[in-house]
Amino acid sequence: MTDTVFNYAKTDYQKPLLLLGQRQGLFDTVNRHYPAIWKLYKAQKSLDWDENEFDYSSCNADFKSCSRGTYDMMIKTLAWQWEADSVASRAIAPVLAPFITSSELWAAWQRVSDNEVVHAATYSEIVRNSFDDPSVILDEILRVQAAHDRLSCVARAFADGYETSHKYAIGQLPNDQTTYNAVFITIVGLFCMERIQFLASFAVTFAICDTGLFQPIGKAIQKIAQDELEIHAELDRAVLLNELSTERGQTAFAQCHDAIQALIEEVIDSELRWIDYLFSDGRELVGMNADRLSAWTLYCAKDVYQTLGLASRKHALPASNPLKFMEKWLNISKTQASPQEQDIAAYKVGVMRRTDQDVVFDDDF
Repeated sequence: MTDTVFNYAKTDYQKPLLLLGQRQGLFDTVNRHYPAIWKLYKAQKSLDWDENEFDYSSCNADFKSCSRGTYDMMIKTLAWQWEADSVASRAIAPVLAPFITSSELWAAWQRVSDNEVVHAATYSEIVRNSFDDPSVILDEILRVQAAHDRLSCVARAFADGYETSHKYAIGQLPNDQTTYNAVFITIVGLFCMERIQFLASFAVTFAICDTGLFQPIGKAIQKIAQDELEIHAELDRAVLLNELSTERGQTAFAQCHDAIQALIEEVIDSELRWIDYLFSDGRELVGMNADRLSAWTLYCAKDVYQTLGLASRKHALPASNPLKFMEKWLNISKTQASPQEQDIAAYKVGVMRRTDQDVVFDDDF
């Protein structure tokens, strides 16, 4: 058996590297090397849910009765969200797997990858249940070229990571700084997608849902937003901060500084172009305009810059949240309705813990 399947010669169980260390042997929970990453893995498990938990039938009527501008904005936003999560559902584990050399990180990223399948399936179910003829809408969504362009810069980062990871997996690339730099930039791209692009996209969805339309879609995407903000982006951040504390990570950051800066700026610019497109042709959205959505996008990007210790070369970043209504949507407990009104969304699984083991209770009541 080769060490790509099981590394019998592994000697670093006491402290394996997250990335490009010794190949993995035993899945190890005896030695707790990265407790923050393990905690995120457990949190993602506790947030497990299913794409069919919400009844989207009322959205059929909403799509038929809403204004053309609202219809277009919702369709175009769903187009990008569905496309982006389709990419994420197939890219995270396959691209990063050959690089991962920590049990905790493997557990976390494979769980996130599984969760992205739920996200992609949710958008598919929204379309399947919200229209009389979903195939027509599928064709309409696939024709939104601006959505494809919006994803292109992150998709290129994933494609480069994919090529590097597969060549490394079959021994065509060495475990050197160049290979490490490729995975580092791939993770930065993932962080940009999950912390900037997804959060910017959710603002459009929630602004529409704030009008009272598409409530089941709002509740489902609220679950997606919780996953992305509380788990996915935080996992990316934890990995990047850990790597930046290592010599190899610091070298990657120094050697790839301009490329990383350019990637973040390209993501931001693609978002701003998308916003201009979204509000073109007279499309309007109650409580939202292009300037406010652009400011929210830059506010989300600020977190990425600060995590990496960078500053924007092109844009002034907002000092505070320009979209206060997002706070209630991103805090799922603040918008939880009663069970009689709509499907329950604020819950976690596996959070009950038995504390009465071996306890003898008094019979007197």
